[in-house]
Amino acid sequence: MRADVLNQNSSSYDGKTRAETIFEWDYISCAPPIVSSLGESADGVMADGNQFGMLWPGPDGELYSSTGCSVGAFTAAGSTPHVIGTVPATDTNATVAGLNMQMDNTTTGNVGVEIVFGGSPFGGKGNKIVAGTHRSVVDVTWNSEDWTDFDACIVGIRKVQGFETGHGGILAAASGDPAYTDFVAFGVQSPDDVQIASALNDGSRTYTDTTDATAANHNHRFQITLDTDRTVTYKHIGAAVMKKGALAAPTTTASYTFDSGDVLVPYMVVFGTGQDSAIYLKALKITRSPSVVGYSVA
Repeated sequence: MRADVLNQNSSSYDGKTRAETIFEWDYISCAPPIVSSLGESADGVMADGNQFGMLWPGPDGELYSSTGCSVGAFTAAGSTPHVIGTVPATDTNATVAGLNMQMDNTTTGNVGVEIVFGGSPFGGKGNKIVAGTHRSVVDVTWNSEDWTDFDACIVGIRKVQGFETGHGGILAAASGDPAYTDFVAFGVQSPDDVQIASALNDGSRTYTDTTDATAANHNHRFQITLDTDRTVTYKHIGAAVMKKGALAAPTTTASYTFDSGDVLVPYMVVFGTGQDSAIYLKALKITRSPSVVGYSVA
């Protein structure tokens, strides 16, 4: 499928293929997410690997689901994901506001959260992406008070699989078994460093330092694109307004191709160093085309 079959102004538009947004949220035009009660043994207390749900109101009032997983312990002293700061009518690069996702990094290092968007980590019509069938774009804008306070802050696409809480630490170390058999991840991996990580068929593990850095204590936007030929490309921009700016490929990039038919889901990991430093999610949009309407997910 060529991308321009979706463009109604293009001569290649087929009138049938339909793109869809499978997740969309930003801190200005959307209401704050609804977070399920955190804690199994006590309110506000979670063990490593405990899961929770989030519902995200979209810009038109629609609801998008997601499944979160505690990476490391979450104590009563932790910070449940919630919107903080003064929310403006229009974002600026230096606006310090958004959905704070620092979790238990308020007091403890090497902890955080993984979130699979649009449904569960095992996929479904809401978030299932099939390599070779679908084109998908994951586009995120973050703002950090201090990017050196986060070992891993990434978006990615991975094969359907139960949560593996050791994944964030391996991304931060840029070495070792990342636990997921097939994935691509892009963002901050080691404090202040923009990096790419991947694995294919539980091997061929790569950790690529792009040689680019984050935008000090300001916004940074990352985008991953999976095309219908199963290849993955990366773009980013620092110090730009949320969802804006001219995205460009990293100075040093990496090549990756999923196997045909791999069933994938979009995900995010935030993994900190234990500094009481907020990380603000400002915007996230995930698209998939063609639509899975009428498409079997068996």
